[in-house]
Amino acid sequence: MFFKKLIVYQFNNDSTINNLNNEILTKLSFTPCGPLDSIKQGFVSVTDDDLLKLDIQGHSLLKVRTESKIIPSSVIKKKTSERIEHLEQQFGRKVTRSEKQTLKDEVIADLLSVAFTKDQYTYIWINHQDQFIAIETSSFKVAENILSLIRKELGQLSLTPLHTEKPVAPFFKGWVLNDSSPTNFFILNDAVLTDPLESNGKIKLIDENLTADEVKSYLNSGREIKSLSFSYQQRTVFTVNTELVFSKINYSSEMLDENCDISPDDKAKRIEADFYLVANELTKLINDFTRSLQ
Repeated sequence: MFFKKLIVYQFNNDSTINNLNNEILTKLSFTPCGPLDSIKQGFVSVTDDDLLKLDIQGHSLLKVRTESKIIPSSVIKKKTSERIEHLEQQFGRKVTRSEKQTLKDEVIADLLSVAFTKDQYTYIWINHQDQFIAIETSSFKVAENILSLIRKELGQLSLTPLHTEKPVAPFFKGWVLNDSSPTNFFILNDAVLTDPLESNGKIKLIDENLTADEVKSYLNSGREIKSLSFSYQQRTVFTVNTELVFSKINYSSEMLDENCDISPDDKAKRIEADFYLVANELTKLINDFTRSLQ
């Protein structure tokens, strides 16, 4: 099933993201790494056909493939040290800083040509009606790298990370301290507590009773809740942090079974049905959750 984690960006009606058609995506399609490439990224088909975008009732699904070379830093360091030592013995002097950098660059170039590669696939969901684009990642760096790929053809994108007018942390703390949950949601037993005055003052609570006096004591002494887990309408469980990054998304067995009548052999139809099912579920979840923060 799609989307185990999400970073959501909002856009407006005149956003150029709506111009992202198959012709543009073809220009950004994936090509493998060459001998001297450390990483390559591009769009691939969602359903293994010629189309790079799946459109269904106001939603679009795209898929990015990232191929990167695996070169351990320890190997680079060892090979560079060997070349530095050889050069110093050859010329009878210490090598300069610029020479060290040149040797390191040469080592990396040599290793790139023989390095193994790894692939990562990332889904992108565009909700045209609710005007947001969601990247299947919990890393803003990964999300921005994918958006920069799109910007190569579309230019400036008017996108802002999902946000609310009021800070999220006080809502988290208030819900836990008051043993209350927002409408349609139920607070579960995982949380991360942080101390605003200590960068390393982090407490991870996993399968803990958040209504316990010890947890409330932490909160009353000044700690904040960085992330909190929820159940949504007994269909979806997830964790969300104060930056509104959604992670650990899991769907109920009842929801997962809704498309079980579609033959596994009809891969394209099953992908389309699963995407539409999840897109509708997560749209309601995201909208309901952000409304609870008003």
